Amino acid sequence: MKKILKQTPSGGISFFDLLLDETLCTGEIAVEKKLIIQAGGINSYLRAKQKYELFLRIAATWNIDFFETTEADSSYITLEDDPAFTAETGWQTDCYIAGKYSQLLRENNLFDLVIESLLNDANLENRQEDTLHFLEHMIAHDDIYWHIAEGSCPILIYKGDDICHNVLNIFAEQFGKALKHTGKKVVYFDCGKEDLNTLTSYVDQHFQAIIGVQSYLFSIKMKDELHYLHEYIYGPKYNFIFDHPIWMKSHLMHHYPDFSVLTHDANYVSFVQKYFHTDAILFPPAGIVPPVDVDIAHPHYGVTFVGTYGDYMQEVFLIHQLERPKRFLANKFLLKMRQHPHMTSENALHEVLSDQGLDVSDEEFVTIFYDLRRVIYCVMHYYRYHVLRTLLDNGIQLDVFGDSWYHCPLRHYKNLICHPNVTVEESLSIWQHSKISLNIMSWHKGGFTERMANIMLCGAVLATDDTTYLHKDYSSDDLIIFSLDHPEALARQIQHLLTDETARQAMAQNGKDKTLTLHTWSKRAEQFLEILQERI
Repeated sequence: MKKILKQTPSGGISFFDLLLDETLCTGEIAVEKKLIIQAGGINSYLRAKQKYELFLRIAATWNIDFFETTEADSSYITLEDDPAFTAETGWQTDCYIAGKYSQLLRENNLFDLVIESLLNDANLENRQEDTLHFLEHMIAHDDIYWHIAEGSCPILIYKGDDICHNVLNIFAEQFGKALKHTGKKVVYFDCGKEDLNTLTSYVDQHFQAIIGVQSYLFSIKMKDELHYLHEYIYGPKYNFIFDHPIWMKSHLMHHYPDFSVLTHDANYVSFVQKYFHTDAILFPPAGIVPPVDVDIAHPHYGVTFVGTYGDYMQEVFLIHQLERPKRFLANKFLLKMRQHPHMTSENALHEVLSDQGLDVSDEEFVTIFYDLRRVIYCVMHYYRYHVLRTLLDNGIQLDVFGDSWYHCPLRHYKNLICHPNVTVEESLSIWQHSKISLNIMSWHKGGFTERMANIMLCGAVLATDDTTYLHKDYSSDDLIIFSLDHPEALARQIQHLLTDETARQAMAQNGKDKTLTLHTWSKRAEQFLEILQERI
């Protein structure tokens, strides 16, 4: 038999029953997961009595009772008593509870009784001054109180940007789903469907975290044009960005004290910290574990590439439209990256400026970099074209997906098989049915992307250009890592694996196993909650 907590139509154990006798909820107790989520989840910001405080929150909202049953299944979570509980830590939770429910206690003439009990215990344990000081903060509901209380507030996620074939919305949904699975309450604001004016309804509300996915919402100002809206929406704020931070320049100029950037590239962490004076955390997106496909034992494709063709010459044309001084620097910038494909774009630009004898401030550098930012796309398209052409010249059949390929200069190759645009879900199926799939970074020299994770989770061998991030967790036994300036070596590796199915399957399995451990959204949710916990 198992003891479970369930909602009841009426009667049962009241909030005040639990408040005055916490032994009612001692021992292992199973609770419906959806009830835990609705109540805000376990508040891990409390040092002790987390289960007890959760049950009080549930009892404050719903009628509940405890039952003996054998029915507890996977929809229930079993909670145990806190083994670390001591009087030294437990009294702080008691003070927090008294502060949280102070108004309710007053309305029921219990406030003085509870406070007197807390102070009597403090006297017995010789901590009167500490208790009184902490209790004052809890009753005042000041910043110290909310630093704890936000641990049971919802997590707010912004979604609604449908660029990149809806990839950003998929990130928001997958991340939110994984956080919910941990027992957190997650709410969404969809800026693609909801009036932005309704965002003001969150003013003066507290959240455990506010997460934007490459979002511009953190830049919205109040009518006075001096203050930002998010100065009045409380909780730690995180903008999850996936391009070079220079593209987000206008959205990274604000300086909230509780704002951080999550980014997939270690170099971007340093860039944000140095040039935008903002906290940044290395936090790459994860992959989606695909549904089981019974037909994946017989791949339909040899080598695939799911992504757009970018026109290098069109980007060169746009660069030539710049003013003469900028055009001169842009050409030098592009040449530097073409000659040094392992160099980050910011380092390449620094060398160009140094070569020209230009000594600029950090602020001036950011302005110049922003004006020349399209050069990054230009060099990416240049190398994407040359890598693919080398594979085609070596007789490797490439199945490419995206309407842009129908009109690219490589179209005349008979071994280039073009397919229409695909959704994220369709991409997963393609990778499940691929032997090898190609990834060419958008010049992320220290990063890891969802495409890389998805390819490996789907059971294909990932072939990607080198980034420093990979060497931390992966080896040449797990995936193909190639240099942009040596695509002929990539062609040889692909040809070898296409003729050695045993070696290919072993590499694919190695990559999949490591990625299942390191790069699922469940893992990211766990890591994100650790980030939040470190704030306490």
